Amino acid sequence: NEVRLECYGVCLTAGNLTDNAYPEATQNFLRLLLSAHEHAMNQRFIQSMVALTTAPVVSGGGGTDANAISIDLPANLEWNAIDYRARYGMCETDVLEAVFPYWLRAVIRADIAGRTGRDQIDVSDAEINGLFTTRGVRPQWVKDWQVRGTNQPGGATPTTLYPASADYMLYAAGTFVKGNGMSLDLGVVRDSVLNAENDYTAAWSEECHLIARVGHEARLYRQAICAAGRTGAAAITDCRTS
Repeated sequence: NEVRLECYGVCLTAGNLTDNAYPEATQNFLRLLLSAHEHAMNQRFIQSMVALTTAPVVSGGGGTDANAISIDLPANLEWNAIDYRARYGMCETDVLEAVFPYWLRAVIRADIAGRTGRDQIDVSDAEINGLFTTRGVRPQWVKDWQVRGTNQPGGATPTTLYPASADYMLYAAGTFVKGNGMSLDLGVVRDSVLNAENDYTAAWSEECHLIARVGHEARLYRQAICAAGRTGAAAITDCRTS
């Protein structure tokens, strides 16, 4: 398979008179532009990885604890990891990578804090990470994925409810490679055309990257969400067997 570099760039045109009168406004706009550019690039990197995964697989779960995120997600993930290792003859102790949207931690935290018998509600990030690391999976919490859409955090309309489900990627370490190409930063540029309009280029840059999948497979799973703090019943009817 062949993967080629994709190039991303920014170009900001500013006015000489505006910059002279309000230089802080120009600098603030430039900072916002560079921040937005980083978010856009991060989103494209993640989407490139998602495009190289399998079709979404709905994770299992059932009984009275169905979709209790702090129970079902770690349990399903451990079984998915076992299935992945068995598929490719990996060692039982080989650590896999799991990529989650960063906001999923808040959902897991709320579910753990609300469980019966929990003395305290201050659930740490370390405790949440431990749900996965003890199962041989290293969690990565990323931004710019599953955000700003319908019923997702960051949308135009404020959301007060958790999304109904969340996707996560699972793969062996080294499955993806990020390639870096050229990087070109011209900085401030002045030319005759812009000078005639009393403008100038305040920023101009371009850089190239690629995302390649060099491993066997990356899988995408979809986990239903419920953060009601449900606690397992004494008799669960669903045995999770096929």
